[in-house]
Amino acid sequence: MTSAPSSPTTNTSPDRRFLISQLPLLSTPSPTPSSTDLAVTVLIPAFNEEESISSTVEAIRKFEPYVRALEIIVINDGSSDRTGEIARTLPVTLLEHETNCGYGAGLKNGLRHAKHDYILIADADGTYPLEDIPRLLADAPNYAMVVGARTGAVVKVPPLRKPGKWIITRLAEYLSNRKIPDLNSGFRIFRKDVAMRFIELYPDGFSFTTTITLAMLTNQYQVKFIPINYHRRVGKSSIKPLRDFTNFTILIIRICAYFKPLNVFVPPALLLILLGMIKGGIDYHTGGHLGLFGIVLALTGVQMLFIGLLADLIDHRMKL
Repeated sequence: MTSAPSSPTTNTSPDRRFLISQLPLLSTPSPTPSSTDLAVTVLIPAFNEEESISSTVEAIRKFEPYVRALEIIVINDGSSDRTGEIARTLPVTLLEHETNCGYGAGLKNGLRHAKHDYILIADADGTYPLEDIPRLLADAPNYAMVVGARTGAVVKVPPLRKPGKWIITRLAEYLSNRKIPDLNSGFRIFRKDVAMRFIELYPDGFSFTTTITLAMLTNQYQVKFIPINYHRRVGKSSIKPLRDFTNFTILIIRICAYFKPLNVFVPPALLLILLGMIKGGIDYHTGGHLGLFGIVLALTGVQMLFIGLLADLIDHRMKL
């Protein structure tokens, strides 16, 4: 078993929020008949997960024979419990944040330090079926991303989250013109080079998975969704439904406006033009003149239409 350098180089900010300590990495096994030729880095963001961090790492290490090389990175995101203390005893690379920076910030930090070409992310709360890792690995060479979609026989999603999840998913499907079984699953494997292309777009919060899903789908990358179960979490969730629902909605519109501007601007623009024409026709029929409100509606629609066309032109120009 080899040891990583004791003082790795980091790209931390001057306030040094990110402190990094290295523990021994997993050794690379000889390929077995059932193994793949993938070199995989597993990212595990952890915030106050002292109850399950050890069992999560242990469960993932069981699949070391399935890959050519395996690296496990635990990101201790400013935990106030014993998560960091426990993680320091595990055979992982440990990245530590002095303060809680957010789920996305942890994954971005881990992504920048990952050594291998494929990135697998999994939560440390016991919700995802880690025994399905070989299923994700099997399809990984043929897709830019393979997502464990929480559509299996056993899915323990809190009832309070279901309405918001349904609305957000339908909005994302409409704006991206793609079927999305699970928009923000935290159990997936993807190519590092593709993920790094959109690194500046990923937010620091829970919207990381939503962003990478929409970014890949709207840029025509091949994404596969495979059904998995989803268990009740260990410990307390840090998700705030109302706040996160609002943030997710704004994020979806922003990402689709970035990659698919016509889908965002054209429908409301045409609706405003139609309403303006209807209002103008009513005003002219009843009063013999065009009313100001109808004119404003129509002109607003025309302006929005041209903004969408300009954004689409810029988007295509950037891809040349």
